[in-house]
Amino acid sequence: MTKTYYAGMDMDAPCGRCKGETRHRVMTLTNGVPDNLICANCKSVHKFRPERAKAETTPPRVTRGAASVGPKPRPSASPSRFQELMIQEQAGSIAKPYSIQSHWDEGDWMDHPSFGLGKVQKRLAKKVDVLFRDGLKTLISA
Repeated sequence: MTKTYYAGMDMDAPCGRCKGETRHRVMTLTNGVPDNLICANCKSVHKFRPERAKAETTPPRVTRGAASVGPKPRPSASPSRFQELMIQEQAGSIAKPYSIQSHWDEGDWMDHPSFGLGKVQKRLAKKVDVLFRDGLKTLISA
């Protein structure tokens, strides 16, 4: 059964600008197939991309031998440049786990459960600014 389209029809389609499938409206047709769509979310105009037929999944190939018992482990990712610089600057000092009850001074190293390794940059009363890989964060301190 072929799908019928008409100008002004609303449909779900992938949007390159929104980076996902969003609601679109058909703008132009050629031989019953949409040419251009307009995204209802970001108002961008782009070409219609028909759905691809889903590829059949093939079971993984099993080879005989002791070396192919299970999936191979991924190699561990090398530390990022930020982590390398932080480790060099840390130079043997120990990072304490973050706790709200702990007192943090400038230059202290902290191991935060969400943000990871960080260095206290500034202390303001009961708050500290800490430099993490994600950027500068303000945390509560005793």
